[in-house]
Formats: sequence, structure tokens, C-alpha cells
Amino acid sequence: MLLLPTLITFALGISLLKTSTASPGQSVQKWDPNACAVVVCGPAQNGLPGRDGRDGKEGPKGEKGSQGLQGLKGSQGPPGKMGPAGLVGGKGSPGEKGTKGDIGDRGLQGVPGLKGNPGNAGPSGPKGEKGSPGEKGERGLPGTTGSQGQPGIAGSAGPKGDRGSVGEKGAKGDKGDRGLQGSSGLQGPKGQIGSPGLKGDKGSGGEKGTKGDSGLSEINLLKRQVSTLEGQLRALQSSFSKYKQVIMFPNGRIVGEKIFMTSGYEGNFDSLKQRCSQAGGQLASPRNAAENAAIQQIVVLYNKSVFLGINDIQTEGHFKYLNGENIGYSNWQTGEPNNDKGVEDCVEVHSSGKWNDTSCGEKRLIVCEF
Repeated sequence: MLLLPTLITFALGISLLKTSTASPGQSVQKWDPNACAVVVCGPAQNGLPGRDGRDGKEGPKGEKGSQGLQGLKGSQGPPGKMGPAGLVGGKGSPGEKGTKGDIGDRGLQGVPGLKGNPGNAGPSGPKGEKGSPGEKGERGLPGTTGSQGQPGIAGSAGPKGDRGSVGEKGAKGDKGDRGLQGSSGLQGPKGQIGSPGLKGDKGSGGEKGTKGDSGLSEINLLKRQVSTLEGQLRALQSSFSKYKQVIMFPNGRIVGEKIFMTSGYEGNFDSLKQRCSQAGGQLASPRNAAENAAIQQIVVLYNKSVFLGINDIQTEGHFKYLNGENIGYSNWQTGEPNNDKGVEDCVEVHSSGKWNDTSCGEKRLIVCEF
């Protein structure tokens, strides 16, 4: 800070030396680009200026000099105090819509709402498929005994016969031809015994004749009774045939005197054997190709294999019917029976009609024979 005034004084001295040659009668203004200040000199009015300048008058104020060179940048001052808060700015225009944010975490479950009013009844659903046929019902109780028919009309007593004379022993006649059988009538109720006729006089004893034929009246009565029974039997057979056709459709098959039926039930060998026994039959046990084909048709109809009433539980490899009789007919599939894993003691029939040995604990479709 002390160096700056010294330099200014030195510059003023050099300026005065350069302007000393000017004439006293003129005002001299000269700019020295190397000087640090501008000095204005005028003519001396009260004598020469003193050496130290203290006895001279103050000259006129010089014109404002041009701006000096920019000084060195000062060091940064301490930060000023924080000014007062400005006025609240106006509401800015809304910004552009931002991109959709990520899905947030699931919130806590809300309180369950009040139960709504019951909705209207929906339309009825489609008709379900036909169910499998039910199991065969138990045998009904026997019917009550019919009332006794009306008694027949009593026959009238025959007239008393005349006493005949003893005839000569005649020759044995030829046996007549058998007459044509009359149409069978319905058997009437047994009539009451008619009242006995009057006792005739005792005739004289004749010679012993040859043994005669049996009385025609009793024979004709027996014939009528047999004919009536035959008619009733034919009616029963016709009704039974129609009945069998009804109960066989579509769950059964008839082969000769055998009927093969299924109820659609499925179970293991023991349960199926017990059910057939309770129904008055036994598990299907085909003894020929025709009976095996009837069972195969039921297998195809239900698309399920069935157990046969055949096994080798007692002796491995010796298959027998349920009554212990050795089988006389078989229809094994190629490579069977093989007793796989040592547990295949029962026999099943596939849709091909072929037999396979399998475990008795498996569940198969029931087919009974009657």
C-alpha cells in the first residue's frame, strides 16, 4: 500500500520536466500514455510557483480523464448476508405427462364388504348324460294266494238200471283206433260228488272175464288236464322269453341257457364274486367261444375289462372255475398267463376277447351269469 503513492509522485515529477519548455502565455494539456495522472499547467499570475507548491493557488479542476486500466482482481470477500425472501411466483403451467410408473406393492386387504342381495336364478344347465343302470333289485315278496273258485254244479242221479241176464263169454274184441285229440279246454273247478243212485239188485255171478281196459272217463279227464297244463306252460314260456328280452337290453346277453348281465358296478375279485352270489348267480365263467363272445360284447359296450370266475389261487398255473373244476376252455392272449411279479392269480377279459392274468385286488367291471 505504501508503494502506490510513491509511484504516483515519481510520475508527476517526470511530467513537469517534460512541460517546462512551454511558453508562459498558453495552457498546455499533454497526455502521456505512460503517466499515471494528467497535470494541467497555466501561466504564473503571482510569480513563480514555490518550490514546494504550498504558496501557489489551486488550479482549475481538470477534465475527467479516461478510464484507467483495470486493476488486479481483488481477493474474494466474505459472503454477504442472505437477502429477504422474494415474492411467491405465479403458478407455473402444468408439465408434460410423465411415463407410467412401476406397479406398486399390493396394498393391505380391505375390510370385507357387506353381503349383496341374492342374484337372479341362472338358466337351467344342460341335460346330463344318461346315468349307468342301477343294480339289480332284490327279489320281491311272493304274491298272495288266489281265492278259491266257485264249486261245480252237482250232477243228477242216474236212473236205476234193469237187471241184465248173464251173457255168454264173448271173444276179446280188437283194440280200436285212437281218436283225434280234441282241443284243450280250460280246466274247470272240481265239482261236488253227485248223490248215489239207488242200489240195484244183486246179479248172479258170471264167469271171470279177461282183464279189461281202464275206464275212458278217467283217461279223458287226465288228457284234458295235461293239455291244459301244456297250454299254460307255453304261455309262461312266451312271457318269460319276452321278459328276458326286456331285461337283457342293453346290459345283458343270452347264450343258450345262460344269461350274462352287468349292473355297471366295479370292484375287486372278492367283492364282485360276493355280489353275484347274493343276486343268485356267479361271476361269468365262459365254457366255450360263444359264451366268451357274449362277455366280450359287454366289455366293448362299457369299454372296461371284466373279471371271470376263474383263478389259480389254490395252485399256481392250474386255473379252475369257482366250483373247483378245471377249465376246459381258454382264450389267453399271447404270452399269458405269466404271473407277473408273482401276484397275478385272477383272470380278466379285454375288449379283444382275449384273457390276461392279473392281480385279484384290481378293480374291474362286474358281469354275472345266471
